[in-house]
Amino acid sequence: MERLSRRVVTLAPGRMELRTGPIPVPPPGHALLRVEAVGLCGSDYHIFDGTHPYAVFPQVQGHEFVGLVDGERMVVDPLRGCGKCFPCTRGRPNCCVDVTVLGVQAPGGLADHVVVPSGQLVSARGLPAHLAVLAEPLAIGLHAVNRGAVASGDDVVVIGAGPIGLAAALAAADRGARVLVADRVASRLEKAVAVCLVDTTTEDLATAVAEFTGGAGPAVVVEATGVPALVRLAVDMVAHSGTVVVVGISTDDVGLKVSDLSRKELTIVGSRNSAGEFPAAVDLIARRPEVVAGWVTHTFGLGEVPQAIAFASANPHLVEKVVISCLAD
Repeated sequence: MERLSRRVVTLAPGRMELRTGPIPVPPPGHALLRVEAVGLCGSDYHIFDGTHPYAVFPQVQGHEFVGLVDGERMVVDPLRGCGKCFPCTRGRPNCCVDVTVLGVQAPGGLADHVVVPSGQLVSARGLPAHLAVLAEPLAIGLHAVNRGAVASGDDVVVIGAGPIGLAAALAAADRGARVLVADRVASRLEKAVAVCLVDTTTEDLATAVAEFTGGAGPAVVVEATGVPALVRLAVDMVAHSGTVVVVGISTDDVGLKVSDLSRKELTIVGSRNSAGEFPAAVDLIARRPEVVAGWVTHTFGLGEVPQAIAFASANPHLVEKVVISCLAD
């Protein structure tokens, strides 16, 4: 009797089906991954509701995933560049003009089995699956900290305590920076206390930051919400000669005074995905498991993905990271 494999297929915005079919056979240069767990993020919610600009339908979503290859646990770097465009030739495939991301433009991890290019597998180094699944968002946070060139002794402010903000805060603190994290949701800030100071509001954040930095402003501000007013606030708060890293996503415009950019001689950089940070992310999880373990707030089964997305979308004050267990349910 032929063994079957389940997969969740997003047929169109708002339409998902749990399907079964033969276990896929990997071509040369690829491996068959027995998926154990998949983390959901905002991109997955936007693919499902039809607002993600790059999604391709039908699609098996899920770009944060971990599983077994020949008995060894692996995390998956979901991004593959074309190798030919300008950013790819500069070693920055995360900015590829024709990027392929598993779970967005190619089948992802919401399945029992998925075929993955062998070059996109990174050893989980024995981490349990429920921690290893966080490697992808942590790699994004590490990349943001790398883009900001955060150094030991820097004062760093992270705006937004979602998974990426928490990841950036942990990565900055791990480098020896002093970190303040701001968010309006108290439950999110509770998860940041282990590595940094926290502030519960954004309305009076400028005052809190001035007190935190002795009036000088932070060397680096990581903006992890994408809210235009907070990007503007980051520019206002950052120290002269400082750096603002924008990792939050929005299609809205931001109004900035040109004089601020030259007067403070600011560096403003974007940060997209990750670029080679997966091994460092696995290492950081291995060293700080007690911090990242609390980021997973809810777990659902593979047959419950629509319910998981609906719950997370309706309860942002309760949800930090939703994980889908791909073990039989």
